[in-house]
Amino acid sequence: MRCRHYCAIALFVLGLLAILPVRPSARLLAQKGEPPVEETFSTADGIILRGLFYKAAQNSSSAPVVILLYPPGQRGAETDMTKGDWEGLARRLTQEGYNVFRFDWRGHGKRGHEIKDKDTFWTNPYSGPWNVKYVTGFGKKPLKNDIYFKDIRDPLRYMPVYLLDLAAVRAHLDAKNDLRDCNTSSIYLIGAGTAATLGMAWIVTEWYRPAIAPGVAEILPAARYEFVPQRIAGGVKVPAGEDISAAVWLSPIRPSVVSETLAKSWISAYAPKLRDNNPMLFLYGDGDPIAQRDARFFFHEVLVGAGNRQLGLNPLNPKYLFAVKGAKNLSGVGLLGNNATLKTEDTILQFMSAIQKERAKVAARNRGYGAPLFIDLRYFGFTP
Repeated sequence: MRCRHYCAIALFVLGLLAILPVRPSARLLAQKGEPPVEETFSTADGIILRGLFYKAAQNSSSAPVVILLYPPGQRGAETDMTKGDWEGLARRLTQEGYNVFRFDWRGHGKRGHEIKDKDTFWTNPYSGPWNVKYVTGFGKKPLKNDIYFKDIRDPLRYMPVYLLDLAAVRAHLDAKNDLRDCNTSSIYLIGAGTAATLGMAWIVTEWYRPAIAPGVAEILPAARYEFVPQRIAGGVKVPAGEDISAAVWLSPIRPSVVSETLAKSWISAYAPKLRDNNPMLFLYGDGDPIAQRDARFFFHEVLVGAGNRQLGLNPLNPKYLFAVKGAKNLSGVGLLGNNATLKTEDTILQFMSAIQKERAKVAARNRGYGAPLFIDLRYFGFTP
């Protein structure tokens, strides 16, 4: 009788366990990480973009932030941030103590992007001339209040405008920094393909504005506060470029809209401090001749990797130009997602960890910028 009683209790408990939700262990939750939060933010020319913020697994308020960049402007290719194994890389980075932010460029993604002020956007001299379909004949048809990739007549010519999106990302992350959600005193970029060129160009522009919003008295008469370069009395003493810890470029590609001469001028004429203050790792498949060619161009000819005694340039670490063994013709984000064989993620993290050890004590600072800044594309050598 007693046996039947205990057996009945045991069966009841087993049945109850079967219908109750099983809570994953703390270790499993830590490995999986918190789900990313979708966030919206505005560009200087009035487009509302969307991004995903992944919180670092520990000490997120003081943790550095990594910006992931897929190559924009390629029809039938990576026109939204969900393509490729960026998700796996983001998860790995958060477990290693990094906040991560990835986003869709203007016109990319599955939902397009809203334009807050369509009159300003479609007639904007800083983004309009870069060949958007609705600029021509805008007086004859209603101006659209959104933008999709199909609206961009010539994606290649339009590429410089994406620098405004990166400027908006920085402003958004600085606002999160001021709320203690992350630490923008230490920013890393990881980009693939043509995004490497855009990322490098954007880092150049960051050396032309102060890291902390200038006061009214600091802005030179007749200078425009909202434009980069920001013309400051006495010059920019602490440039925002110092906040860029490093960059990793996967199969970097130089698009034809950026000439070799222009790319070389980024260091020689515009931002010589970039070379020694913003280290860059170039990764390419060992069977990808195009990415190898462009990676070598950036490392040897733009960054002058071998050094130049007459110019006072020390040689860069040759390991920063790295062929991923066994990758063959895999390119860009294709180098991710097979770490057991290619070890791309391991290589990235080893590079970043070595740099972060030196920057671990770099404290967050209030930025105070209330809005994203325009980048004067013409100043930096881009022409519509």
